[in-house]
Amino acid sequence: MSHVLHPVTLQLPATLNSLTTLGHALRDFLTPLHLSEGWIYPLDLALCEAASNVIRHAYRDDAGKSYRVSFAGDAQGITVTLYDSGLPVPEEKLQQGAPTGEDWPDAMSEGGRGWPLIFASVDSVHYQRGAEENQLTLWRALPPGH
Repeated sequence: MSHVLHPVTLQLPATLNSLTTLGHALRDFLTPLHLSEGWIYPLDLALCEAASNVIRHAYRDDAGKSYRVSFAGDAQGITVTLYDSGLPVPEEKLQQGAPTGEDWPDAMSEGGRGWPLIFASVDSVHYQRGAEENQLTLWRALPPGH
């Protein structure tokens, strides 16, 4: 990676309106790398879906709460980590992994596509439950030549 990316951390309110700010912050962080939208979009999708899960499920739409997001990068890839103090992710969601072929949830179902989208959009997903904080780390490999 020829550009130096300085780690960035921001704190956002646990509202769906924060997702726009989150998407802009990701793109601002990635600007020095001159990545294509085709590369950025899957990471943005995974990040916004994960943040939406924090807002809706971990915090149960409690707008008085907030979550943190950190962005970091190195020569291999981009790491985005979300931190929240809400309810932990159910174990069965974490074991789903990336869907293949017919494993995708029914397109007409009301929900259930979030975790499959997250796993399918990035190269690595790591979740850690702490005593006071949940941590979800998404990693996406940079394209060759970056």
